[in-house]
Amino acid sequence: MLVRAMTAGIAVLAIAMPAESQQRGTVEFGAFASNTAFDDGLGLNNGWGGGGRIGVFVVPRLSIELEGGGSRPGRPLGLAKVSVGVISARLVAVPLKFGRVSLLLGAGGDHTDTYFIESYGAHGLIGAKLALSDLVALRLDGIGSYMANGKYTNLGLHLGLSVYRNPSQQPGSDSAEETHRLRAAATSYDALRDSLARGPATRQKPPSSAEALATMKEMIYFPNDRSDLSDSAKGILSEKVTVFRANPAMRLVIVGFASEPGTAAHNMALGLRRAEAARAYLVSRGVDPIRIEIATRGAGELVVEGPGEIADAANRRGQFRLLIADPHLAAPGTK
Repeated sequence: MLVRAMTAGIAVLAIAMPAESQQRGTVEFGAFASNTAFDDGLGLNNGWGGGGRIGVFVVPRLSIELEGGGSRPGRPLGLAKVSVGVISARLVAVPLKFGRVSLLLGAGGDHTDTYFIESYGAHGLIGAKLALSDLVALRLDGIGSYMANGKYTNLGLHLGLSVYRNPSQQPGSDSAEETHRLRAAATSYDALRDSLARGPATRQKPPSSAEALATMKEMIYFPNDRSDLSDSAKGILSEKVTVFRANPAMRLVIVGFASEPGTAAHNMALGLRRAEAARAYLVSRGVDPIRIEIATRGAGELVVEGPGEIADAANRRGQFRLLIADPHLAAPGTK
């Protein structure tokens, strides 16, 4: 009765709440240790073992998995241990995600083989993943399986690590090319705007630095569902510090953005944390906090429409807008 109630509750939550998971085409490679409690009718004690799996995400919240494992359980009355092998295929969904923790629900078929019985059957899975990084996760699965030959029911636990990779995409290559194109277009626009803005009264002033404007407008990017700064982001922010020092009157607004997966509230909070992280770094390098304002747009104002890893990577960004600056922004090192 308790199991039915838990299953019903999970199903309701899965329908009511959106999920965030791996992108389509991502491959999961996993290895695990296992413990299986075999049906009493099989005459087998609990068995320890291990195995491996490979899975492919067909859509962001659904994957197909193929798994193989084995164990050597003992038998009552001092009989010799036997080898038990299981090959399974299943569909696995990710209906819920809480920060770095993802809930897993799955079902499929399997083939069990030992020296005295061979059987096809079905199984169900309830599990969880804890993301240790963008590429590695700790995974725990509880599996209940049914053997059609003999009508035996076995219960197992699998604990191991999963590694993720998208073989169809070189990380950052397409998004880096698109980002470079957008930056070049923004730089050209700013240079044209500055030249048109100069009237007769301002022609004696030194020309504004298109390079300095481009430096201040250059965006930074974040890992999936995180707000910590990469070395690349820190390098871009450090270049902005030099422009701050050359332009004492300048003030800046930092706007944090998120990609489409996740709830609106989650993405708004994530965008704010990203803007706060950028401001904190600038302040740590000596920029007066009063010169920096922050805001968040969550998953609004996408620069690349999704879904997809390329779009998500381009949308996980911090964007910078000049609030107050001299019309002729001085380049670092000029007087």
